[in-house]
Amino acid sequence: MHLPLSALLFFLTALPPPPFFYSLVQGSHRCPRDCACYEHADLVDCRGRGFQRVPRGIPPGTWLLELGENDLREVDARAFAGLWSLRVLVMKNSHI
Repeated sequence: MHLPLSALLFFLTALPPPPFFYSLVQGSHRCPRDCACYEHADLVDCRGRGFQRVPRGIPPGTWLLELGENDLREVDARAFAGLWSLRVLVMKNSHI
């Protein structure tokens, strides 16, 4: 039995990527120092790291940024410039 090429392509794109793919993608993008970046979910966790300002190097595809429990006192007007996918920003207990 031979599958048509269109059916084969459908099955290949319908399957979730293998686990090793996530680590390859995660390692290929930048992540702020001391933060955890979960590329497959576009989440950046910088919670409780003692940041006094929003860290640089946040991937532009980030949709959730966790900055809670830091020492943020003010936020630069351009701190989130270029974060075109950002939908959720958590800053609880950050002195803001």
